[in-house]
Amino acid sequence: MTNEITRSTYELHYFPIHALGATSRAILSIADADWKDRIQSFETWRTDKEATPFGSLPILTVHDTHGQDGVITTKKIPEADVIERFLAKRFGYLGSTPDEELDICIALSQTITIHNVWVFRVVPASAMDVEVREKVLKTFLDVTLRNWVLNCEKQLHVNGGPHLVGEKLSLADIKTAVLMDMFLAIKGVDTYLNEQVAPGLWRLKKAIDTSPGYRSYRESKAFREQDEVTTRKVVPQLEGFDLSKSHIFS
Repeated sequence: MTNEITRSTYELHYFPIHALGATSRAILSIADADWKDRIQSFETWRTDKEATPFGSLPILTVHDTHGQDGVITTKKIPEADVIERFLAKRFGYLGSTPDEELDICIALSQTITIHNVWVFRVVPASAMDVEVREKVLKTFLDVTLRNWVLNCEKQLHVNGGPHLVGEKLSLADIKTAVLMDMFLAIKGVDTYLNEQVAPGLWRLKKAIDTSPGYRSYRESKAFREQDEVTTRKVVPQLEGFDLSKSHIFS
C-alpha cells in the first residue's frame, strides 16, 4: 500500500452547539474539505458517552483513501485541541517550517488562555445568582478581554496585516475569529471590542468570515440553529447574549 493519500473525508461528532466544535468546523469549511457533522443528541449523551475514549466530545473520524488501489484507513481523534492542530497541520494552517509553527503556537496561546477563562469561569457563572454573574462578567470584560484585545492588536500591528503570523492564514487566526463570535454576543461588549478599538481584529475576522467555504457554512441553517442552541444550552442566564451580533460580515 502506498502512503499517498488521494482522498479524505471527515466526520465531526459533536453537539448542535458552537463551543468546542466551532474551530474544527471552521477549519473544515475554510479548507473546503469533504466533511459532515454527526450531531450528538443531548438526550442520549449519558449512555452514548460510554463509547467514547474519554467520555467527551468532539471526536473527528478521518477516512483516508490511499493510492490507486483505493485502500481506506480510518482514524478517530478525540479532544478539541488535538483535532484542531491535526486539521491545521493537514491543511497548511500551522506553518510550513518549525519556526513558523512556533510563532503560530505563540500567537495561538493568547486565544487559548482567554478561551479557558470563558469556558471555566464566565460560562459556569452564567448559571449562578445575578450578583456573582455580573461580577464575573465585569472582571472578564474589564481585565481579561481588554488585555486580550490589546495583545492581539499589538501582534497584528507588528505583523502588518490581517494575519497574526506571516502572510498566510493560520490556526491562530481561525480560532481567534471563531472566539470573537462569543465575545461579540455579550451585552455591552462594544465598549471593549469594536472596529475603532480593535481594527486589526476586525480585519482578521473579516478575512476569516468572508472566506467562501466558511461564509457559506455560517449562512447555513445548521449554523444558525447552533447559534440558537448555544444561547439556550450554554449561557441561558447571560442577559442580552445575542449571537446574531457576531454576523457582522454576512
